[in-house]
Formats: sequence, C-alpha cells, structure tokens
Amino acid sequence: MDTRFSNDQQKLEAIREQMPATANLHYLNTGTNGPLPKMAVDAMQQEIEKEFREGRYLPFIKELYADMNICRKYLAGLLGASQEEIALTQSTTEGMNIILWGLHWQPGDEVITTNMEHAAGLAPLALIKSRCGIVVKYVDVLYGDDYDQDRFLADVEQMITNRTRLLMVSHVSFSTGLTFPLKELTNLCHAHNVYVLVDGAQGAGAVPINLHELGVDFYAFTGRKWLCGPEGLGALYVAKKRISEVEPTFISPSSIRDRHDLDICSPFVVPAPFAARYHIATAINKPLLLGFQKSLEYLLEDVGIDWITNRISHLARYTRKLISKLPGVEIITPSGTEAGFVHFHVDGWEPKDLCDHLNKKKFMIRPVPKPHVPTPIRISTGFYNEEVELDLLSEAIKELID
Repeated sequence: MDTRFSNDQQKLEAIREQMPATANLHYLNTGTNGPLPKMAVDAMQQEIEKEFREGRYLPFIKELYADMNICRKYLAGLLGASQEEIALTQSTTEGMNIILWGLHWQPGDEVITTNMEHAAGLAPLALIKSRCGIVVKYVDVLYGDDYDQDRFLADVEQMITNRTRLLMVSHVSFSTGLTFPLKELTNLCHAHNVYVLVDGAQGAGAVPINLHELGVDFYAFTGRKWLCGPEGLGALYVAKKRISEVEPTFISPSSIRDRHDLDICSPFVVPAPFAARYHIATAINKPLLLGFQKSLEYLLEDVGIDWITNRISHLARYTRKLISKLPGVEIITPSGTEAGFVHFHVDGWEPKDLCDHLNKKKFMIRPVPKPHVPTPIRISTGFYNEEVELDLLSEAIKELID
C-alpha cells in the first residue's frame, strides 16, 4: 500500500483527479489510447509555451538526448531490461518495421505468425514477403473455451523447419484479449534457433513484464495506450546479444556515434552504442518527449507499476464475472489469459451497433474491426477505473439485451 494513502479508494480518487478524462466518462478504452495524466499535459504545455515565447534554438541536442535517456531508463525499469537495449520510436509499427527490415532475408526463409495479429506487424511482413520472397506461415489461434495452450504450442512447433527464422507474435491479442505464453514460445523457438519478435502494444503497462526472464529477442510497443503517454512516441527493445544481428534500415544523426565529428568525405559511419543505433528521428518532438517522460514518472514513481498491473488484472476478471452472467453473452477472451481486456459477443447485436448505444451513455468501449475474426466488442480495464463503473456497464448492457 502506498504510505500516502490509507486505502486503495483514497489512492484511486487521487489518480482520477490527476486524470480528469476519467471523470467525464467511463474510460474503458485504454487499449486504443490511455488517459493523459495532468503532469504530462502540464509538461507539454510548458515546453510548447517556452518554444513559442523564446524560440526554438539549435544547441539543445545534449539536453534532448538527456531527456531521451531518462525515458529509456524508465522504460528499462518497467520492462526488466537495460537502458542500452531500449530505442525510442514513434510507434509499435515503427519498431516492428525496424526489426523486420533489419534482418538479412533470403528467398525461402520462413516466418511464423498467428491469425490474431495486428496490421502493425502483418503489413510490413506482407511487403517483405513480396520483395524478398520469404514464406509466411499462420498458426490458427482459437478463442473462448476452445483455446488450448498446449495445442497452440504444439501447432507452432509443428510449423518450424530448418528454414524458419522468426516467430512474430503479440504479447496480448488486440482482437481476442488472449495473453500469449511468451516464455514457453521463446524457449520453444530458441531450441530451434528461431528469433522471437513481440508486438507489445497491448502488453507494456498492462501486465507485469521482465524481458530478460522472458528471453524474447525483440519487443516493440507504444506509449499512448497502457503507459498513458501522448501519441507519437513508443519504444523498441532489442536484446543486447541480438544488436549485432539487426542492421539499421534508416539512419539519422541520432543513430550514429559522434554526429558532429562525422567524416563528411567518407561513406562510413559508426553506429551509436547498442540500441540507440535504431533511433530514426533526427530530433524527437520535445513537448511529446517531456510528456511521455512525465507519464512514465507518474506511473512508475507515483502510482507504482505492480499496483497498476494487479489492479488492471483484478478489474478485467471482475468485468468478466459480471457480463458472463448476462443472457446471450459469449466471452471471447480465454479464461485465465486476461490482461486488461475482456472481449465478448452479444446474441442479436452487431458489435458496432451495441458500442454506439453504449458510447452515447458515456461508456468508452469499441468493437474490433471487421477483418479480424471473431470481431467482438472490447472492454479495456484501466487501473483508474472503479468497480462501480463496471457494475453500471453491466447494467447498461443488460438493459440493451432486454
């Protein structure tokens, strides 16, 4: 328990005061965008005002890099990694692209992925398949009561051949809410010398993570979802032992060593140390960077990541218990695999139509897009949510069903 508060309810009230969006509606869509903390907004506004009043000047690179390193340090602590293994990106998609394009593909090389992946990974994978002649294999992942972890792992292993080089998988499925068994997958893949690339967009900030213990090779994620940061910043983890095996596809002054001592008459550059060589932006937008830094500071130092992930998990289970009792409700998220999501169908309702009705009642939930089977309704339980909000949501769904 945080010593500043005598109970969780007091702490929750302070959190919701820091995140005013949570008072204006029932904020149940962190899986798309998390609410911004006041201290992050204040930092962004102050920096924008400073740049507006005082101008934007060149000799800020050293200061900018220092702020980048503060973010990297926070993220390393969050992920159970080292700062040297963290590169800042604009999004999960950018991180996925950095890895997928940074590997040396040969025609006939194989990638295994699942039928539950996001376009952030599938789109670059499709382009690489077209350009490089690789083979992409898809493992069917079942949902609801049909999901069986042992069967899933066996299906993955059966697909591995001596041409398989990479498994691309989500940490948490955006389309069903399943938390994939990363430790087991990594052990399986590494036994066959196969890399593991994780789309961590719905994992970072929602579930406890120690990447060194999980053993994954690459982990890409965004700051705008469960980390409650501004849009436009994310990060990429590259295990230190893999850095020499992934070439930067794009290069900028921020991804080389000694940028001001570059031999401009030579075609050679020395990469920045470790994962910093994957920084693409010449200069990251500083208001966004400071906002992200303050969001991370708030989550890690003021709220506490263990408290956050425990509460998110508790609220997801609480929600599941409530709505599973309603007539005509089918839970899509496999039991016991919930992170911050509960996905479900309601008999007789199109997901979008039901969400539209609930949105009008100030419940911020959303449907999963049509191309992604099984296209359910998705509830995201944030650490700032109250049980009473979930009670009200269950009642509102019941009213629509009735």
